[in-house]
Amino acid sequence: MNLTELENLLGKDRIKQDPEITKQFCDDWTGRFMGHTKAVISPRSTSEVSKTLNWCSKNHVNVVSQGGNTGMVGGSVPMNGELIISLKKMNQVSFSEANHSHIRAEAGATLSEIQALAASKSLIYGIDFGARDSATIGGTVATNAGGHNVVKYGSTRNQLVSVEAVTGTGTVIGNLNGLQKDNTGYHFPSLLCGSEGTLAIITQVELRLWPRPEESIVLLLGFHSIEDALETATACTSLGSDLSACELFFSKGLDLVIKYFNLPSLWNGEYSTYLLCEFTGRIGVTDRLNIGSMGEILRNRNDVLIANTLNDQRKLWQYRELHTAAMNSKGTPLKLDVTLPLGQLKTFLDEIENICLNVNAHSSPYIFGHAADGNMHVNVLNSAPKENEMEKEVLMFVASLGGSISAEHGIGRAKSQYLHLQRSSDEIALFKKIKEAFDPTGILNPNAIFPTRKK
Repeated sequence: MNLTELENLLGKDRIKQDPEITKQFCDDWTGRFMGHTKAVISPRSTSEVSKTLNWCSKNHVNVVSQGGNTGMVGGSVPMNGELIISLKKMNQVSFSEANHSHIRAEAGATLSEIQALAASKSLIYGIDFGARDSATIGGTVATNAGGHNVVKYGSTRNQLVSVEAVTGTGTVIGNLNGLQKDNTGYHFPSLLCGSEGTLAIITQVELRLWPRPEESIVLLLGFHSIEDALETATACTSLGSDLSACELFFSKGLDLVIKYFNLPSLWNGEYSTYLLCEFTGRIGVTDRLNIGSMGEILRNRNDVLIANTLNDQRKLWQYRELHTAAMNSKGTPLKLDVTLPLGQLKTFLDEIENICLNVNAHSSPYIFGHAADGNMHVNVLNSAPKENEMEKEVLMFVASLGGSISAEHGIGRAKSQYLHLQRSSDEIALFKKIKEAFDPTGILNPNAIFPTRKK
């Protein structure tokens, strides 16, 4: 592959070919997917992205776009030597001139940078999760990321007002008009959000912000059974918009977190199941929490840790957010992100560990997730050499319960062979036609979501 023409279009400083540099971009955050590339392209503008994709399309050079590379399904890994287009250098963030409750951000801006700018005007961005310091907004839009606060604010698609992107031929589409109402034809923001870089490369977005809550409280509760925990999670949802997070985890994962990070033990390991619940809203959250079914639950329990200050809340959140890092310290887990109907959540939780152990008796499953929206994260250490079989069994089980094989991380490469569990052949055929309309030469993120036909 001769990149001289592309160097002339962009400048040599935009293209890195040194293997010592490019290898940093080639491996998946999970450690499951390891690829290779000849070059990493680092554009500084939408125009440079356009020039790059126009050249790649004409020369039939496949590409993958990449932000923080914090994905879980291999969607930004150059498995077959694709060029990498890194958006990290496009990281400007500002308030919209047309609407000061909106933020305009280039694709390479991190989630934490957006959150910080929003906070400067007593506003918040509705998406938050543990990888906030490295995950970029382009990546979170491309995967329709969720996180802790979906129950209150919705997924990324709910935050997206307008978008600018570049198709596989180099055509710039969309605009950043920031209009709350724009009913002119097909809605590019909704279509591109969750498309995983297969239709276009997102370069800029406009995002809606929300008023900063006037009051917040975080509770950590211990339970002897999954059933009791889920009943309390249901009671939490009765508080409506006050509920911003309801996180479920188990003693197995908690013990690992406590040991690895040397955190204080909770109730001497007395409980098997835990809920971390966050309530935010207008003044009076605590008062509203103490009435109705949730109030009754709290009055009858002595095993509740309550945090009112920001510092104390962060301390409680550690017990949930540090699960991933603690597990990664023990090896590279198989990570499966799924959603269950709330009515099937107990069935799933009762059976999922046995399903994993039946495939590989030496494996070690860890389960945690977002109880209020049914999103569970299945992490299995020591799944090899039966990793593929275990993945199949778990995803088939989820589908049999009417759930989704991907809740918030996308399909990527990891789950493309299981797309048929969720989508009919007619739907997949339509997906491919949409892909061809945006990317007629098939250069954008080939083999993500579904295998792209060879030209």
